[in-house]
Amino acid sequence: SLRKAMKALLSALDATTLAAESACVARQVVARDDWASASTVAAFCSMPSGELATRPLLEAAFAAKKRVFLPRVDDVKARKMSMLEAYSLDDVDGFARSTWGIPEPPADEGRADALDAGVDFVLVPGVAFDGGRGRLGHGAGFYDTWFAALAAGGAAPARVGVALADQLLPNSKIPDCPAAVPREAHDEVLDAVVVAKRT
Repeated sequence: SLRKAMKALLSALDATTLAAESACVARQVVARDDWASASTVAAFCSMPSGELATRPLLEAAFAAKKRVFLPRVDDVKARKMSMLEAYSLDDVDGFARSTWGIPEPPADEGRADALDAGVDFVLVPGVAFDGGRGRLGHGAGFYDTWFAALAAGGAAPARVGVALADQLLPNSKIPDCPAAVPREAHDEVLDAVVVAKRT
């Protein structure tokens, strides 16, 4: 019910607010020491509507000559996704879109995988976040599975959620909104959550 209410709230945001808050988050992320020191970044491409726009962050990463890896859903049933390398914004603009309308890197071009290449910084999407750095995803479990694979390989990158102001709980615009996202045993706490105007 929280996912449903949050998605309805976000889908009603006007384009000006979305762009302004996305730019604000990008400025905060780029100012972080762990971003500055990262040579490899796992990011994500935004959904067509109702989600923070990651274009400014992708622009910043490519401009800083960082290696950028973007998600591709490999198996919905197994909750499996890979993070494959993207070479430039032009490269990203040429990606085919998934059933969710998200650009995905092709799997058949010999692109490097973040699990093999190593990753220093992970930008994490979500539906809602809380002050304890908890995250409510879309429910498919792709990031939970990928984080587990990352940890199994011994990697410990900075995992930073990025969110619009309305995504931080509690939210007075949602009736009976909980103070924190529901958390189960497999749900991991992030290292930080960067919200428009605060971290």
